[in-house]
Amino acid sequence: MSGPAKWIIVLVAFEDDDFEPLVLKERLAAQEDEFIAAFLRGGELLAVVRGDDEETAEGCRRDFEKQCLR
Repeated sequence: MSGPAKWIIVLVAFEDDDFEPLVLKERLAAQEDEFIAAFLRGGELLAVVRGDDEETAEGCRRDFEKQCLR
């Protein structure tokens, strides 16, 4: 993927003990809809990190993981 990008942080959790909840990050093109992308991954959109810096996005993902999965 080239050009402007953003990262989405998504919580994927089910009311089923067989599935461990997780917080994931994924890179999207700037024009993609982040709400639809989160929905298609079976989760809830927690944050959008503007820009193409994966290190910043991973830090954001870890912060949400600590908050959501205590």
